[in-house]
Amino acid sequence: MSSSLRVTSNDSEWSPKYYGVIVGLFCGIYMISTAISLKIIVLGPFIISAGLLVVPLCTIITDILTEIYGFNRTRQAIWTVLVCIILFSFFSQIAVMLPPASFWPHQEAYTTIFSATPRIALAGCLAWLTGEFLNSYVMSKMKIFQNAKNTSLRFIGSTIIAQFADTIVFMLVAFGGAMPWEAFVKMALIAWIAKILYEVFALPLSLSATKKLKQMEGIEHFDKQKISLV
Repeated sequence: MSSSLRVTSNDSEWSPKYYGVIVGLFCGIYMISTAISLKIIVLGPFIISAGLLVVPLCTIITDILTEIYGFNRTRQAIWTVLVCIILFSFFSQIAVMLPPASFWPHQEAYTTIFSATPRIALAGCLAWLTGEFLNSYVMSKMKIFQNAKNTSLRFIGSTIIAQFADTIVFMLVAFGGAMPWEAFVKMALIAWIAKILYEVFALPLSLSATKKLKQMEGIEHFDKQKISLV
């Protein structure tokens, strides 16, 4: 913990300067993942959703938000993203249902891409909420326990726990009973490990960004206050 930073333990003790910018990036990155997730790609021996290239960035931003701004402000960001997801889903379905112009020949392709099944959409929302809130909570408690030391351990540890829950919830809701359990376990394990490795490889950039932003805010914040999901 840098001695140049002012230590706070309650949100009311300070007003963030760059919180809105980070939340905007948070929402934008998740919207990107939502838009590209329906494409299935091949990376070496693995077949994955293109969204998996972007989704781990959301977990990294959750880490950064919690480390600097605390659980309660991160909670607001998570709920904001969920509202964006719902709005995206609602208006994309309205666009699907509206009649296309006579000269526009791509209605069938557009419908195929944006008509995600309700089961997949529900799985994504439930997994998102479970994983992100768990990630933020673990980060918050670990920071207090570690007295703000070993940031990398918090980043990786919270990801291991949160992404396990995220992956299991998504797989159970989206594919439970729809595939052999052997294939289910294999897919879940690959997705979980991939998210953890993403976090590990991105760790130098994550730590650098966190340190820089923390210095810009001038705050070392601990969640020694009441925290809640709403």
